[in-house]
Amino acid sequence: MLVLRSAELLVRLDPRHGGELLDLVDLETGRQLLGRPPFSSAEPLPGDLDEETWTARYRGGWQLAAPNAGSACEVDGAQHGFHGRASNDPWAVASASESSCVLAWSGHGLRIERRLELDRGVLEVSVGVTGVVAQAPLVALEHIALGPELFDPEVSIELPAGRAYEMSESEGPLQPPADAPLWPDALLLDGSRERCDRWSIATPRSRLLAVAELPKGRAVVRNVATGQGLELVWEDDWLRHLWLWHEVRSYGGPWRGVAEVIVVEPASVPHSLGLAAAVEQGQARRLERDETVAYRLTARPLH
Repeated sequence: MLVLRSAELLVRLDPRHGGELLDLVDLETGRQLLGRPPFSSAEPLPGDLDEETWTARYRGGWQLAAPNAGSACEVDGAQHGFHGRASNDPWAVASASESSCVLAWSGHGLRIERRLELDRGVLEVSVGVTGVVAQAPLVALEHIALGPELFDPEVSIELPAGRAYEMSESEGPLQPPADAPLWPDALLLDGSRERCDRWSIATPRSRLLAVAELPKGRAVVRNVATGQGLELVWEDDWLRHLWLWHEVRSYGGPWRGVAEVIVVEPASVPHSLGLAAAVEQGQARRLERDETVAYRLTARPLH
């Protein structure tokens, strides 16, 4: 485990399992801002995993899903696991100090460097992905699970006015529907519409939404009662979309109908059907050898 600390923030991350952030603590309030699943997790397992195996090892927190995001699939004869191997593989620690670190991962013809730094109350995350071979396919997703300090008993979610709609994990849609309204309204799978920027945990519900074609990369999640919030800001030239999963005691399987979590996911594609579907739709990147794509994301607690 690595622990990064500044006067304002504490971050704990695990290089052996996707370099995932397990803790993001606002030291001014003492609140843990990241979420947890309602089950004990299995030991980390590297490689391209199916969804059931990946989920059994899920510990909440914050992962980079790459070079796949969403459903497991096959591209160019290679298997890509659920949410991509980078999210559960070991990462090498290239450097580390009290308040910053650099992690590195290689696989599927790509090399990824991820730099995390605490600076004046802000967590800065910089990601660079470089092609090792020609035409390496890639989508990316920042998978950020937020905990009850931000949504119990009621949460507000501020987003730019992208086109918002409910997604099916198995059927999409692959593109934003023509009649999808602008956030905070969303088109649901049954054809109805719902306002989605303020939710209470009093009523069980489950929504997997996409907010596509964002004019700006920014999300603010805030506890209505306490005022504790988290602002996420990211470069939107590539991460042009957002997935949003709001789960309140509805989803079965390992979640056991007791999960309470909000997962905010800046994404390079507007669906969760995986890399193969993104390649077919022309939504994936194909990096040439030595070509690099990069972005930066910041997380700042609000009081």
